[in-house]
Amino acid sequence: MTKKASFFFTASCLILLVPVPPHFAFGIVFILCAAVIVLAAVMLKALIEYIGVKKYKNLLFMPGILAVTLFLYALVGLWSPVTAFTFGFIMYILPVSLFMNASIFADEHCPLKQMLIRELKNCAVLSVSGLFFFAARELLAYGTLSLPVRSGLQVFGILKGLGFFPVFFWATIPGALVLLAFLLVALAAVYRRYGIKEDAL
Repeated sequence: MTKKASFFFTASCLILLVPVPPHFAFGIVFILCAAVIVLAAVMLKALIEYIGVKKYKNLLFMPGILAVTLFLYALVGLWSPVTAFTFGFIMYILPVSLFMNASIFADEHCPLKQMLIRELKNCAVLSVSGLFFFAARELLAYGTLSLPVRSGLQVFGILKGLGFFPVFFWATIPGALVLLAFLLVALAAVYRRYGIKEDAL
């Protein structure tokens, strides 16, 4: 995966965060599931190459990732039915996005270890960026931070002043898109700052 592909893959994954409810607690669970699904996609791609059925890659990739998503969704439902109900169909956007980005995993002759290390780095960037997105969104909208619990979420008041003047714009889809735009601009600057050449982008 080139640096350009890595950045745009991260950006496409971050866009999936917009419809998630604006609470840090839900963001933690969603990002954890997204990281597992991305790494499962890498393992599935390696397995398809190992058993020599690459020409059926598109037929095998989507059902395989969907199965992983269904399993994760079931685990979330067992742990916290409220969280699973809140996510609804959003969880199923993840495998669709990965299928649309399947070309990212199409590198030829890439050892599994190298591929895993690369994707672990991408997952780290995605996770840190996503957690920052959810934390900033909840703080700006409600002045609180929440943590996931079996009953749904546990809320802690941080910026108590916003309790009297809640900025609900940041809890809306347009507000999430504005915040995401700022985050992607910052990410692009970080990618360039750490040695991404213009021809690689």
